[in-house]
Amino acid sequence: MWQPIRLSSRTGPEFASSAKELCQQTSGKLIVSVGVVYLLWHFVATLAWPGGIGWSIWVISPIMLATSFFAWWLVSRQFLLAQVVWLAGLFMTITLSIIMFHEPRVAYLYTFLPLAGAIIIGWPAGVAIIAVALGVLWGLSQPGMPVTISAAAFAVVLGGGAFTTLLGWAASDSLLTVVYWSLSSYEQARDMTDEAQRNRGQLARALRDLDQAYYRLQRANAALLVAWRTATEAERFRSEFATTISHELRTPLNLVVGFTEMMMTSPESYGNTVLPGAYRRDLHSVYTSAQHLLALVDDVIDLARIDAGRIALTLDEVNLVALVNEATDMVHDYVSAKGLDLRVHVDDELPPIYLDRLRIRQVLLNLLVNAARFTKQGGITVSGATSSKEVLVRVTDTGQGIPLQEVPRIFDEFRPHEDTSSSPWVWHSGSGLGLPISKRFVELHHGRMGVESVYGQGTTIWFTLPCGDKPEQATPVNEVSHTLVRMPSLEATHIVAQNNNAEPIVIVMNDDPSLLHMIQRQFKGYRIAGAESEVEALGMVEELKPIALLLDNNCNMDLLSSVNVPIIRCPLPSTRRAAAVLGVREMFSKPVARDELLAAVDRLGQPVRRILIADDDPDMVRLFQRMLGADIPTGGCLEAFSGMEALEILSREKPDLVLLDMVMPEVDGFEVLRRMAADKDLSSIPVFVISAQTQDDAASLLAGDIRVTTPGPMPVGEWSQVLGAVLGALSAEWQ
Repeated sequence: MWQPIRLSSRTGPEFASSAKELCQQTSGKLIVSVGVVYLLWHFVATLAWPGGIGWSIWVISPIMLATSFFAWWLVSRQFLLAQVVWLAGLFMTITLSIIMFHEPRVAYLYTFLPLAGAIIIGWPAGVAIIAVALGVLWGLSQPGMPVTISAAAFAVVLGGGAFTTLLGWAASDSLLTVVYWSLSSYEQARDMTDEAQRNRGQLARALRDLDQAYYRLQRANAALLVAWRTATEAERFRSEFATTISHELRTPLNLVVGFTEMMMTSPESYGNTVLPGAYRRDLHSVYTSAQHLLALVDDVIDLARIDAGRIALTLDEVNLVALVNEATDMVHDYVSAKGLDLRVHVDDELPPIYLDRLRIRQVLLNLLVNAARFTKQGGITVSGATSSKEVLVRVTDTGQGIPLQEVPRIFDEFRPHEDTSSSPWVWHSGSGLGLPISKRFVELHHGRMGVESVYGQGTTIWFTLPCGDKPEQATPVNEVSHTLVRMPSLEATHIVAQNNNAEPIVIVMNDDPSLLHMIQRQFKGYRIAGAESEVEALGMVEELKPIALLLDNNCNMDLLSSVNVPIIRCPLPSTRRAAAVLGVREMFSKPVARDELLAAVDRLGQPVRRILIADDDPDMVRLFQRMLGADIPTGGCLEAFSGMEALEILSREKPDLVLLDMVMPEVDGFEVLRRMAADKDLSSIPVFVISAQTQDDAASLLAGDIRVTTPGPMPVGEWSQVLGAVLGALSAEWQ
């Protein structure tokens, strides 16, 4: 394909095509323009100089017009041939004009031909035209020619041709450069358009993907909402289960605790029969284990109430050696009955260690019972030593061990035992909960637990506990009570200097010891101190520098007005307040110690000869009869096994005291209390409520204001924390 020589370095089919089209259009217009100008000159010349022009012009004009028309026709077909024909026609026209008109100056027209050649074809065409023009002039200047060509004509043709060639080259080069730039801009714009279209496509796909993601997000939100509702329903079922199981589990455990305590402490209730020493030791083990189970039942209830999902720890400085000995004493008879040896090798000089005595004792019992269950011969060894700021405890048995493939799953929760029909090995943790729960307890103490076992030779389960300073306790996620009491800016100046653990102290003014234990168990990370009176509370504030003073609403504030610590007044969930709300003299949570019950009877300050015991469990009624048998005359205990039966007995007889269970079929204890209060003959009878409900359950019977009073202005940060904690608690209750 033809392209201008001057711009041959500019490649590209689009540029070559555009340049050729431009040259064709320019050439066609130039041919037509020159032809029109010549026709005008022809008519003017024939009219103005008819005698001087004569017939010569009619010879020249057909040649000029014929070659011009033929060249114009060839432009769009054979561009180079059209240019050659047209330029040749112009040469012939100019040369014939010089010869026929005997006018050498016509040769000056040769200078315009290089301009046309340079513009249309390129500068080589202009140079070629100049050479041809000079050759023609040289031929005309030869002797015998009709005209005389002067040297000036040669100079004009040469100089003028060179100038017009340069002018044509510059014009064509600039024109083609503009074309090149235009095409480049067009190509760039086209590329940008294509890129924009591709980006638009990508954007459309991204929008479509976003729509799909939004749709999936909506579905996920809907699924989360369903899951949240399901979890809420499950939480409600769990609370209901905890309420039910607290009564169903505590009742038989209360009987075990009560009867074993009576057997050990009140032999007169059994006709002063003296038990053998072995019996008393066994009864003591039963009593201790039952107390341990009751504590675990309290934990189940705690888990149902606290959304955090963690068991509260009460960390105290504990002698680990004594704790290990206590645990081994509890299982000693069980291990000895299987013919196994139980050895304890614990370093007597272990450093101070802070732990929850109940939880770690449960861990030790789980490991010891597990080891004894799966050991047929040999023995069990408990060892303890200090290792890198922690205490390492190991329980090693000579049992059957654990297969290698099962070791990684030893701490999985709810892991059932293997089928013993196909393998002699059974799951080492029995029900699948002992070891996982033990590991959880150890981790709550910021410790670790692991296992080492050789199948067929034995197993070692070890755990570590940090020693030295008291470890930080894990805080439940939704436990807002801490935030309500804790005020960071005040805490910094109110921490006791002697308290090496920097544990904030809260003073609770109440004379109920069980209340202090419950608050200590619920409020992790604080040290709870009890004061029984306003005067004692004032002294403890000066001595301990607490972060807050917790009071009941009915406390006398006159003596405490000068206290320089925040004061929190709210209904405290004590059994005495709950008893006052119910309108009874005393309120006890099962199990009830005999001494505690008799002390409450003495506090009545009146003789008690006849007592009505209302409980749906006959064994519990019999237990109370045993407790009161030494002080109540024979036949002085009336029995009722339902609320309706109790009301019938009360309608016939008027006892001196009523022991009333709150959870009974048909008519419960609340209904009995309401009917007694409505009857003027029965309203004066003192009532002791003895129920399987815990002290925490009594808190649900309380209502009143919660007031926080600070000794000075409260900073905005503390105010926002207190208000946020209250709103968080209310929102959780609202949901």
